[in-house]
Amino acid sequence: MTRIYTDWTNSVSKVHKIAIAVFDLAEAGGIERDAARVARALIDRGHDVRLFSTSAGPLAEGIPTTILPARGLTNHSRMATFANDLEVIDRRKQLVVGFQKLTGLDVLYCGDWCFTERPLPFWKRLLPRYRVMRRLEGACYGPRSNTVRLMLSQPQADAYRRAWSIAPERMVVLPPTLDPRRLLASPTECERLELRRSLGVKEGQSAWLWIGLQPKVKGLDRAITALSLVPDALLVVAGVDPMQKWARRMFEEAGRRGCRDRILPVGRVDHSMLDRLFGACDLLVHPARLDVTGTVIVEALAAGLPVITTATCGYAVHVSASGAGIVLPPDASASMIAEAAVASKYKRASFSKLAHGYVGKTELTTGIHHAATRIEEFANRGSALPLETASGR
Repeated sequence: MTRIYTDWTNSVSKVHKIAIAVFDLAEAGGIERDAARVARALIDRGHDVRLFSTSAGPLAEGIPTTILPARGLTNHSRMATFANDLEVIDRRKQLVVGFQKLTGLDVLYCGDWCFTERPLPFWKRLLPRYRVMRRLEGACYGPRSNTVRLMLSQPQADAYRRAWSIAPERMVVLPPTLDPRRLLASPTECERLELRRSLGVKEGQSAWLWIGLQPKVKGLDRAITALSLVPDALLVVAGVDPMQKWARRMFEEAGRRGCRDRILPVGRVDHSMLDRLFGACDLLVHPARLDVTGTVIVEALAAGLPVITTATCGYAVHVSASGAGIVLPPDASASMIAEAAVASKYKRASFSKLAHGYVGKTELTTGIHHAATRIEEFANRGSALPLETASGR
């Protein structure tokens, strides 16, 4: 049933109470960062915003936050419990914006791929996890849902349309959410040499950069196998904890392939360290198996760093459009990744110039602004509204 907010007007100057629900703000992944950035954008516009999460961290600093207990033995049961616990919100007075698929949302900022479209064997569809995830997705995308969906890439939006037969006006594809701080000039050659020395990159060695929190999904194993085929390359691994189960297994496999000594894990990195990595490395290797966006792709382009990625990444379209890298098939082999990386090494200067030129003329930093504006529009009207697709794709 459409929720009507009788105390709201069409005036854009009206202060709205907005609840932002994100499961775990301590994760500090892309969707958590976006939740905090959207919250701050709405606060800057004068709205009364409160975060609801099972835990907070530096991302939530300065933002009013309510912590709900994380209850349940499995991820899906904890998510279902979190959805139920959001009933503490007075939905007659507050607009509810979710950053995961939850029940009772007015607006969903969707960072996930369509669960329903994933190919699963029949027996998995009988498990509690499937039933819970399907129910939560249906609450946001099913025929009775009035939720407005803010999508992060066109391939992602297309997947949900196929699975749920959603009218186009009920879905908005946002431009990328590149942080303006990531717009970097390329370092001078002297600066670059110094950055490479500080990381231990040897003269004549090609430095590959991999960044991610999910080593298997983001294809770290693929990058490592490709590395084993290129003896003069070094792989810098950022974002993931080296002791995380999947990362540890992949590093052990690198040892068996004889290339563990050419992998440099640097763990979680801040903006300053990320600047150094982009300046020192020759290319970003992002052979993800599936990535709704791949924000690291546009971050690399914004720093003038060539990109090797797969067509399963939503932002791979920006690599193709810029010409500043190579987009490989979804099932790219290690040899294909290695060949692309070697080719990119010799085109680094021209790829870097193309990347800077593309970023200078393309809308890549306004996704958060567009999301805040769409949320305001919904709040001002207080009911379902037709929305045009945002520009910048």
